[in-house]
Amino acid sequence: MDKNRVLKELKKGAYSWNNWRKSQALGDLNLDNIELNELQLDNVDFSKISMRNSVIKNCSLKNADFISANLAGSDLQNNDFSSAKLIAARLNEANLSGSILTDANMLTASTRDAKLENINFNGHDISGLNLKNTSLAGSNLEGQNLSRVDLSNTNLQETNLSGADLTYAVLNGSNLTSANLRNAKLEGAQFKSANLCGVDLNGMDLSECDFTRANLSNCDLREANFSKANLAQAIISGALLWKLQTRGWAIPNIVCTYAFWDKRGEDKTTYRNHEFERIFAEAITIELRYPYRLTANELATLPIFTEHLEAVHWGIILRLKSITDVAGGALVTFVVEEPGSHSPSELKASLQGEADRIQVAQLALRTNSKLHLDLKEKIGIIKEEFWPRLLELAADHDRDQVRNLTVVFMDLKGFSSWGDDELSEKLSLFRGLVKPILKKWNASYPNMEGDSLRVTFRNASAGLACACMMRNVLTAAGFELRIGVELGEVSVIHNEVTEVTDLEGVAVSMAARLEAAAEPGEVLASHKIRHYTGHRDLFEFTPKRVRLKKSIGEKKEGDFVDCFLVTANTSLQEVF
Repeated sequence: MDKNRVLKELKKGAYSWNNWRKSQALGDLNLDNIELNELQLDNVDFSKISMRNSVIKNCSLKNADFISANLAGSDLQNNDFSSAKLIAARLNEANLSGSILTDANMLTASTRDAKLENINFNGHDISGLNLKNTSLAGSNLEGQNLSRVDLSNTNLQETNLSGADLTYAVLNGSNLTSANLRNAKLEGAQFKSANLCGVDLNGMDLSECDFTRANLSNCDLREANFSKANLAQAIISGALLWKLQTRGWAIPNIVCTYAFWDKRGEDKTTYRNHEFERIFAEAITIELRYPYRLTANELATLPIFTEHLEAVHWGIILRLKSITDVAGGALVTFVVEEPGSHSPSELKASLQGEADRIQVAQLALRTNSKLHLDLKEKIGIIKEEFWPRLLELAADHDRDQVRNLTVVFMDLKGFSSWGDDELSEKLSLFRGLVKPILKKWNASYPNMEGDSLRVTFRNASAGLACACMMRNVLTAAGFELRIGVELGEVSVIHNEVTEVTDLEGVAVSMAARLEAAAEPGEVLASHKIRHYTGHRDLFEFTPKRVRLKKSIGEKKEGDFVDCFLVTANTSLQEVF
């Protein structure tokens, strides 16, 4: 049909056009590639017309009828589609950017690969649209119900999604840079390979979300809940992680070169390759199922089993965690306490594979009667030879051991100025206040000499919590004190002079140096303590540089060392 004739009829207005349309044979109207610009086309009937690859811009199309119209590939920018009927319209690859769609009915419209940018969808339900591969950049989707909607590969850059319901939505491959997600519901949503670089997710509930290979670099994740979330191969370098909740999260091969754990995002912590995963991933466990039950010989060879796995994966420390009865047999669980320099995810797969391989040979022992008998005899010989010697050593098992401990060193200020009449009374009060605190935090190797106290802990958070509680309680009781806290290798030795167990090592000396450099009422902790406790919300760490009053290692008297002034963020009594 002559498009000039069509344009002439359109310009006469909706009443004339609609009557003229009725006079035309069905199927005669084909407006592909038509160009309409700045026309008044309100109430016009375009239903069932083919208008593919057309250019219709800056037109008023209020109440227009596009039911089942084919607008695929058309440029439809900056039109007013208020109350228009776009039911079942084909809008594939069309560009409606900047248009007004207030009260427009787009039920079952096809929008694959369409551009719907800079559109205000307020009050308009788009949950029924096919939004895969579309572009909604800059549009207003505030409060939209998009639960379980497929938004794969959708461009949501600078889109307003505040208050939107995106629970269990599929956003795989989507671009969400600079999107507004405040107060949005995101639980269980899929963000595989999505780009969320720099997005503010502060305080968001991201539990059970899948961020596999997603880009979360420079995101604000403070107080966000990542419980049971999957961050396999995700990038979180530069993210703010204060009060991050991580229970049950999975982070195999996560990429993090640096992050900020403090509230203000100013204290930068750097990580080597795989180091973030090694520190913050859930413990690597290896499981072996045994049919029927675990035999005595299999039980006896478990230490050799463990030693073999450690030898094959040099640098790891493996521990037998548990042996439990399960339906049909027994379950043996090993846990990796130290992954060495290995990638945790690769290490788990390699360990499980090797363990499965060795178990096959171990189970074959059940049917090899000769080998079974030989092993039993050898175990008997070992028992007869070493058990008496083991009993002799039991009493001295603490001697000459090297352990990784948290050392707390405390000193009372003004001790030397106390008079004889108050010395005994004050020391008695001091010990009475400290004793129950040390018991609460399971302190070990306590040693008090005059006005100083040295004590150790297996857990860094417990040691720092104990130090803060002692500072708070003793300060309230009128004592002035200084405390230093360090973590490192400590040798457990037998003091030949005092005839009691004693400690020595750089960690002990460094805790004493920090205590001496502290001001009254301060708890100073090293970078190691900050690293192993800073990801929790219990403490506030303020960087501080202090001057050594005594040399240690390569550091000379008068040199400066960097440490942290520690305060407790909450009631430690309630948390632990």
